[in-house]
Amino acid sequence: MFIYIKASALFILIVAKFVFAQAEQQVSMGLSMSFNIPYVGPINKLDTFVFGPNMWHHTETTKAKRFYAKMLVNDSKGKIIDTKNELFFKYNIEDKEYQQMPFEKALYKKDSVKTKNSSSKKKRSSWSMGFGGNESSIDSVYRSKQRGGSFLGVESIKWTTTIIDSSGGILIIQEWETPQLPALRLADSLNKSLQLSLGRPDTSIAEFGAGFSNMILKSTNVNHQLPQINGEIIKAVVQSFEENESDPTFTMELEITNLLIEPLNREDFIVPQQYTITNK
Repeated sequence: MFIYIKASALFILIVAKFVFAQAEQQVSMGLSMSFNIPYVGPINKLDTFVFGPNMWHHTETTKAKRFYAKMLVNDSKGKIIDTKNELFFKYNIEDKEYQQMPFEKALYKKDSVKTKNSSSKKKRSSWSMGFGGNESSIDSVYRSKQRGGSFLGVESIKWTTTIIDSSGGILIIQEWETPQLPALRLADSLNKSLQLSLGRPDTSIAEFGAGFSNMILKSTNVNHQLPQINGEIIKAVVQSFEENESDPTFTMELEITNLLIEPLNREDFIVPQQYTITNK
């Protein structure tokens, strides 16, 4: 009997230690994006995230190459949210200045969420009409795959999904799929928990690694029998072409460049000491 009680207590301690260790973890993630937009030119964006229990730290640096675009989009900033202690900070990386914002500013307002959802529905409906023109519809869809190389130390499959509309417009989506990544699932779980606590509806929280082609095909309600993409999308390249044109009218590239589970470090969720507070 004593041995049984001792073994049970040991088992409970092991389980408790495992649960505590899970709760005391964070995920660091790097995300690079680039766009090439007509008249605006190339834009590069680098995001870093640290997801922790009830905490979130996001930095973003955006740089354009063309002069007028630089004036509009060049920026380097960060945000820190701590829902447990109701703290919200914004900071400017170049000026090394920060503001402590009212925590209410971090909460999602029902009106703004409703507006975002309605606008996103409009965007989805415009996609359903196609990309060659408002009167066009999806004419054909096909998908192929090949070996995609290694990303984050994991072998990938490269999927190419081609969507052609009735006006001759072509959308080509290249996606690199890996098996399910525990770090990305943990990041997704931590982010979702925080967003829900800020009042964001579950249906409006994007899932990391979901990819583009499945989302677009779902939003357009196109009947297809394509091979399924079920893993994590670690990289994607999206290009649109007008009929009989070899140069894309729009290009977007996205890649998860860093993904790491780490022991929780609370210093990653405070404003750097060298930054000074400002009210502007």
